[in-house]
Amino acid sequence: MSSRSDIDDHMSEKKFYIKTFGCQMNKNDSDIIIELLKRDSYYSVEDPDEADIYIINTCSVREHAEQRALGHISSLKQWRSKPGRRLVIAGCMAQRIADDIVKKYPFVDLVLGPDTYRSIGKFIDGIYRSITRISDTQLSLEVYNKIYPKSSGVCEFVSIMRGCDNYCSYCIVPYVRGRARSRPVNDILAQIKRLIENNTKDITLLGQNVNEYRHGSVNFTGLLNEIAKITGLVRLRFLTSHPKDLNDEVIETIASKQNVCEWFHLPLQSGCDRILHLMNRQYNKEYYLKLVSKIRHKIPQATITTDIITGFPTETDDEFKETIEVMEKIQFDDAYMYRYSARKGTRAFQYETLPEGIIKDRLKEVIDIQNNIVEHKTKEMIGRKYEILFEGPASDRGTRGKTRGNKDIVVEKKIEPGVLATVVVKKVKGRTPIAEIVE
Repeated sequence: MSSRSDIDDHMSEKKFYIKTFGCQMNKNDSDIIIELLKRDSYYSVEDPDEADIYIINTCSVREHAEQRALGHISSLKQWRSKPGRRLVIAGCMAQRIADDIVKKYPFVDLVLGPDTYRSIGKFIDGIYRSITRISDTQLSLEVYNKIYPKSSGVCEFVSIMRGCDNYCSYCIVPYVRGRARSRPVNDILAQIKRLIENNTKDITLLGQNVNEYRHGSVNFTGLLNEIAKITGLVRLRFLTSHPKDLNDEVIETIASKQNVCEWFHLPLQSGCDRILHLMNRQYNKEYYLKLVSKIRHKIPQATITTDIITGFPTETDDEFKETIEVMEKIQFDDAYMYRYSARKGTRAFQYETLPEGIIKDRLKEVIDIQNNIVEHKTKEMIGRKYEILFEGPASDRGTRGKTRGNKDIVVEKKIEPGVLATVVVKKVKGRTPIAEIVE
């Protein structure tokens, strides 16, 4: 049972450290946790040795992310052994394998799923006051209204919805984050206005499929239009669009609004119709190619990035080559490329997986092809002008900024974050364009 000194130390100090695994959605969740704990008079620290509460916010999208998190949990057994310390496991992996965590890691005190963070302060107090360990992975309609994490930079991410209704056959997200639900428009606008008041200039909207956003009579296009009206907002982007739901309305809004950036992240996943069907992606190769063509016709300067999964179960060599053909035809500006990761509980988990060597070889091939495309496209930037919003320091005493198309550019001089300038690219170092400001 907790000692009186443990409880007294906790009540007086209440210091916590949080480590985040996974995607930008998880980082956004960590910001929500920090804000909620601060409301309960907890204090965030940068050094885990100064903390008496260690929170790990986990990811479950791929097996590798889970293994990293589990390895990190194991490494904290000694940290947890010091009197007065408590260990909290939160997030998607906690939702998926809560029982396993409780059984295999007896030094873990609290396990929380993504919809239970409003009670995290109460739960932490509870594990100090009682010998009982706590696990709460109840899914709900939680969207964390009226929780506005403090701004920390020129660019910030704002979640507009949680969960997903698409049930792609390989994806665990609907099972660990629940069904799709949208935040109220006014709550999103209030958060963005607060960020802008704190000198944020670039906002990226977050959701598993932002195009499905709907609150009352307002759809995603309506939300974009409302946000674009906010005074002081320099740039607006969004992640992620499901190709099946990106319609002409959204493309038209991006084309017509000066502060909505012409960057589209459109996960392809595969260039083969049979594999797309097995993935339950609800579009085919022809539809995807026509969508990209439509975007480029309407917005010639558009940047298009993607996600690709290699080695999906039953994928043949010829079907893999179809993905390569689509990559070479579209010439994506960048891509996140992953090997297929079987997730227990998804439909694809039932399919027979390919040999490990084939999966790895295919991943290496798409990475090599995409790297060549990016290298070529980056060299094409030399001599061209771009509008850059500077974000922060880069190596070699320079400053890093982004184009409207979300491409990093470095200027070899010190510039204050938040400055908007026109630059001309002079050379390329590795994959990084080096530019000079146009006077």
